[in-house]
Amino acid sequence: MSFERVQHLVDVDENIFAAFVIDRSGKISEIFVAPDSELTRSKIETISSVLDIRSVVTTEKEVVENLIGRHKWDVLEYDKFKFIKLYPGGNLDHKMIVVIAACTKDTGNVADTVIGYMNDSEQDEY
Repeated sequence: MSFERVQHLVDVDENIFAAFVIDRSGKISEIFVAPDSELTRSKIETISSVLDIRSVVTTEKEVVENLIGRHKWDVLEYDKFKFIKLYPGGNLDHKMIVVIAACTKDTGNVADTVIGYMNDSEQDEY
């Protein structure tokens, strides 16, 4: 999924408040925040730290990927936000995209929107 498409997703979907790219050490490299969102870079960095969101490469993940395929996404649901963690290159990629969405939006609908967008992006690359 290209970073431009992530930014576009944040700009066009009122239920998506922010998205950021994070590397395996937990460092945030890019943040896209919706104009009407109350989130800031500082709040997003705090959330990432508290939730210990980072992309980790391990031998165990390599075994799992070889056995059942690549892990594409996770959803974390809280009272105030939903977090969708996307692994564009699978578990073995060194980066992850995290999308912060509205808690009031149905998790399945948010995930469908984001995953559908990710799948469209993957198809565009071929």
